[in-house]
Amino acid sequence: MRYKVAIFDLDNCLLDARSVGTLFEPAFEAIRHANQGALAPDVLEQAIGQCWYTAFDLVAERFGFTDAMRDAGLQQFRRMRVTGALQGYPDIALLPRVAMRRYLVTSGFRCLQESKIAALGIRSWFDHVFIDDVDEAMDAPAHSRGKLAVFRRILELEACQACEVLVIGDNPLSELGAGRALGATTVQTVRPGVAAWDLADHRVSGLGELLELLSHNGVAAQPSPA
Repeated sequence: MRYKVAIFDLDNCLLDARSVGTLFEPAFEAIRHANQGALAPDVLEQAIGQCWYTAFDLVAERFGFTDAMRDAGLQQFRRMRVTGALQGYPDIALLPRVAMRRYLVTSGFRCLQESKIAALGIRSWFDHVFIDDVDEAMDAPAHSRGKLAVFRRILELEACQACEVLVIGDNPLSELGAGRALGATTVQTVRPGVAAWDLADHRVSGLGELLELLSHNGVAAQPSPA
């Protein structure tokens, strides 16, 4: 198959989500305070841990957050910005060698995700960047929410078929599930802390293995920058 488009996730694909350090702690503390016994302590901590891997609105829905818990988290996350430099995974510099149209599609809070992208300095590596914004999704009709809707828009922009698209990321509940529903080829980046998903078409440990996978499918890598 000759692939034309590569759609990348950000967190736990190109960037270890935990690299922001204690930035999320005010949100976590606000959620704990608002819990008021609604969730058992171990379940609450499990939910908070999932915030590193899945967008907050999906975590809140999956774990049955009360309105107070959800609103407390939203209030804090909306304020967050990364103000210093961030380091992606050690292989992130290989990304420009992926020789096809490249899209970045990331879910979360727009200002926070924008600040991560700016801190990494990677926007120019992509033909387009889309942010599946938590706040905007809450007001949007169901058919236009989530990464699947973004992926369908990309197909229209590129005038290509789903079978010509690679979706690269870590999360079965987000980009990988959407890619599978679309009929695209899914490539899971099994970074440290990421559980392997059996339904992914391919699993790689990082971008080096992704380039090898592409070469086996007839996509030669771009040369390294001089």
